[in-house]
Amino acid sequence: MQAQKQAWRREMRARLAGVSGAARAAAALVITRRIAALPAWRAARTVLLFAPLATEPDISGLLELALSAGKTVCYPRVSGGGLLIYQVRRREDLRAGSFGVLEPDPAGCALVSPAAVDLALVPGLAFDAGGHRLGRGKGYYDRWLATTKALTVGVGFALQLTEQIPVEPHDVPLALTVSERP
Repeated sequence: MQAQKQAWRREMRARLAGVSGAARAAAALVITRRIAALPAWRAARTVLLFAPLATEPDISGLLELALSAGKTVCYPRVSGGGLLIYQVRRREDLRAGSFGVLEPDPAGCALVSPAAVDLALVPGLAFDAGGHRLGRGKGYYDRWLATTKALTVGVGFALQLTEQIPVEPHDVPLALTVSERP
Protein backbone atom coordinates (compact mmCIF):
# COMPACT_ATOMS: atom_id res chain seq x y z
CA MET A 1 0.00 0.00 0.00
CA GLN A 2 2.83 2.42 0.83
CA ALA A 3 4.39 1.83 -2.60
CA GLN A 4 1.05 2.65 -4.27
CA LYS A 5 0.71 5.82 -2.25
CA GLN A 6 4.27 6.87 -3.07
CA ALA A 7 3.58 6.35 -6.79
CA TRP A 8 0.44 8.50 -6.49
CA ARG A 9 2.40 11.19 -4.67
CA ARG A 10 5.05 11.27 -7.42
CA GLU A 11 2.34 11.51 -10.09
CA MET A 12 0.46 14.29 -8.30
CA ARG A 13 3.63 16.30 -7.61
CA ALA A 14 4.50 16.07 -11.31
CA ARG A 15 1.01 17.22 -12.31
CA LEU A 16 1.12 20.14 -9.88
CA ALA A 17 4.60 21.16 -11.01
CA GLY A 18 3.26 21.49 -14.56
CA VAL A 19 0.74 24.18 -13.62
CA SER A 20 1.80 27.76 -14.25
CA GLY A 21 1.75 30.29 -11.45
CA ALA A 22 -0.90 32.32 -13.28
CA ALA A 23 -3.18 29.30 -13.71
CA ARG A 24 -2.67 28.36 -10.06
CA ALA A 25 -3.53 31.90 -8.92
CA ALA A 26 -6.67 32.08 -11.09
CA ALA A 27 -7.90 28.70 -9.86
CA ALA A 28 -7.13 29.61 -6.23
CA LEU A 29 -9.28 32.72 -6.53
CA VAL A 30 -12.23 30.62 -7.75
CA ILE A 31 -11.63 28.08 -4.96
CA THR A 32 -11.59 30.84 -2.35
CA ARG A 33 -14.89 32.19 -3.65
CA ARG A 34 -16.45 28.72 -3.71
CA ILE A 35 -15.44 28.10 -0.09
CA ALA A 36 -16.81 31.48 1.01
CA ALA A 37 -20.13 30.61 -0.66
CA LEU A 38 -20.54 27.33 1.25
CA PRO A 39 -23.40 27.35 3.78
CA ALA A 40 -21.00 25.60 6.18
CA TRP A 41 -18.54 28.51 5.85
CA ARG A 42 -21.24 31.06 6.59
CA ALA A 43 -22.47 29.06 9.59
CA ALA A 44 -19.06 28.25 11.07
CA ARG A 45 -17.90 30.25 14.07
CA THR A 46 -14.44 28.68 14.29
CA VAL A 47 -12.57 27.76 11.09
CA LEU A 48 -9.28 26.02 10.48
CA LEU A 49 -7.39 27.40 7.49
CA PHE A 50 -3.96 26.45 6.18
CA ALA A 51 -1.03 28.33 4.70
CA PRO A 52 -0.30 26.75 1.33
CA LEU A 53 2.83 25.24 -0.04
CA ALA A 54 3.85 26.71 -3.41
CA THR A 55 1.85 24.12 -5.37
CA GLU A 56 -1.31 24.29 -3.22
CA PRO A 57 -4.25 26.67 -3.68
CA ASP A 58 -3.55 29.99 -1.98
CA ILE A 59 -6.69 30.55 0.11
CA SER A 60 -5.10 33.26 2.23
CA GLY A 61 -7.89 35.68 1.29
CA LEU A 62 -10.15 33.68 3.59
CA LEU A 63 -8.23 34.91 6.64
CA GLU A 64 -9.39 38.52 6.30
CA LEU A 65 -12.84 37.42 5.17
CA ALA A 66 -13.26 35.24 8.26
CA LEU A 67 -11.89 37.83 10.66
CA SER A 68 -14.14 40.55 9.25
CA ALA A 69 -17.12 38.22 9.72
CA GLY A 70 -16.21 37.75 13.40
CA LYS A 71 -15.09 34.13 13.06
CA THR A 72 -12.37 32.61 15.19
CA VAL A 73 -9.60 31.66 12.78
CA CYS A 74 -7.12 28.88 13.46
CA TYR A 75 -4.05 27.58 11.66
CA PRO A 76 -2.13 24.35 12.27
CA ARG A 77 1.40 24.14 13.63
CA VAL A 78 3.51 20.99 13.39
CA SER A 79 4.50 19.87 16.86
CA GLY A 80 6.30 16.58 17.35
CA GLY A 81 4.41 14.00 15.31
CA GLY A 82 1.15 15.93 15.05
CA LEU A 83 -0.62 19.22 14.57
CA LEU A 84 -1.63 21.72 17.19
CA ILE A 85 -4.20 24.36 16.27
CA TYR A 86 -3.74 27.99 17.29
CA GLN A 87 -5.98 31.02 16.99
CA VAL A 88 -4.69 33.67 14.61
CA ARG A 89 -5.97 37.23 15.00
CA ARG A 90 -3.99 38.79 12.13
CA ARG A 91 -1.70 37.72 9.29
CA GLU A 92 1.35 38.85 11.30
CA ASP A 93 0.70 36.03 13.79
CA LEU A 94 2.06 33.60 11.17
CA ARG A 95 5.78 32.81 10.91
CA ALA A 96 7.79 30.47 8.69
CA GLY A 97 7.83 27.13 10.43
CA SER A 98 8.07 23.45 9.55
CA PHE A 99 8.70 22.69 5.89
CA GLY A 100 8.83 26.45 5.16
CA VAL A 101 5.07 26.78 5.71
CA LEU A 102 3.62 29.72 7.62
CA GLU A 103 2.48 28.62 11.07
CA PRO A 104 1.09 30.39 14.12
CA ASP A 105 3.64 31.74 16.57
CA PRO A 106 2.75 29.90 19.80
CA ALA A 107 4.21 32.74 21.87
CA GLY A 108 1.42 35.05 20.75
CA CYS A 109 -1.41 32.72 19.75
CA ALA A 110 -3.85 30.76 21.89
CA LEU A 111 -4.05 26.99 21.57
CA VAL A 112 -7.48 25.83 20.34
CA SER A 113 -9.09 22.46 21.06
CA PRO A 114 -10.00 20.30 18.05
CA ALA A 115 -13.53 20.15 19.51
CA ALA A 116 -13.91 23.92 19.09
CA VAL A 117 -13.42 23.86 15.31
CA ASP A 118 -16.62 23.93 13.23
CA LEU A 119 -15.09 23.84 9.75
CA ALA A 120 -11.64 22.54 8.80
CA LEU A 121 -10.07 23.24 5.40
CA VAL A 122 -7.50 20.58 4.57
CA PRO A 123 -4.84 20.48 1.84
CA GLY A 124 -3.69 17.32 0.09
CA LEU A 125 -2.05 15.90 -3.00
CA ALA A 126 -5.12 14.03 -4.28
CA PHE A 127 -8.78 13.67 -3.39
CA ASP A 128 -11.20 10.98 -4.52
CA ALA A 129 -14.94 10.67 -5.02
CA GLY A 130 -15.30 8.82 -1.70
CA GLY A 131 -13.94 11.74 0.32
CA HIS A 132 -10.50 10.23 0.76
CA ARG A 133 -7.41 12.37 0.71
CA LEU A 134 -3.83 11.56 -0.13
CA GLY A 135 -1.54 13.67 1.99
CA ARG A 136 2.19 14.13 1.82
CA GLY A 137 2.94 10.99 3.84
CA LYS A 138 3.61 12.20 7.38
CA GLY A 139 0.06 11.63 8.71
CA TYR A 140 -0.18 14.99 10.50
CA TYR A 141 -3.65 15.86 9.21
CA ASP A 142 -5.06 12.33 9.57
CA ARG A 143 -4.03 12.22 13.23
CA TRP A 144 -5.63 15.63 13.83
CA LEU A 145 -8.79 14.81 11.82
CA ALA A 146 -9.35 11.78 14.03
CA THR A 147 -9.71 14.14 17.02
CA THR A 148 -12.31 16.59 15.69
CA LYS A 149 -16.01 16.65 14.85
CA ALA A 150 -15.53 19.61 12.47
CA LEU A 151 -16.95 19.50 8.98
CA THR A 152 -13.87 18.68 6.92
CA VAL A 153 -13.31 20.13 3.45
CA GLY A 154 -10.52 19.08 1.14
CA VAL A 155 -9.07 21.99 -0.83
CA GLY A 156 -7.31 21.32 -4.11
CA PHE A 157 -7.19 21.95 -7.82
CA ALA A 158 -9.42 20.03 -10.22
CA LEU A 159 -6.40 18.13 -11.56
CA GLN A 160 -6.01 16.63 -8.06
CA LEU A 161 -9.47 15.03 -8.15
CA THR A 162 -9.65 11.38 -9.07
CA GLU A 163 -12.10 8.51 -8.90
CA GLN A 164 -10.22 6.46 -6.28
CA ILE A 165 -6.95 6.65 -4.37
CA PRO A 166 -5.29 4.01 -2.17
CA VAL A 167 -6.76 4.08 1.35
CA GLU A 168 -5.53 2.62 4.63
CA PRO A 169 -7.54 2.17 7.85
CA HIS A 170 -5.96 5.23 9.49
CA ASP A 171 -6.92 7.54 6.58
CA VAL A 172 -9.75 9.83 7.70
CA PRO A 173 -12.28 10.69 4.96
CA LEU A 174 -13.41 14.26 4.37
CA ALA A 175 -17.00 15.48 4.14
CA LEU A 176 -16.43 17.22 0.80
CA THR A 177 -13.81 18.63 -1.53
CA VAL A 178 -13.70 22.05 -3.17
CA SER A 179 -11.80 22.80 -6.37
CA GLU A 180 -12.16 25.45 -9.05
CA ARG A 181 -14.52 23.12 -10.92
CA PRO A 182 -18.17 22.96 -9.77
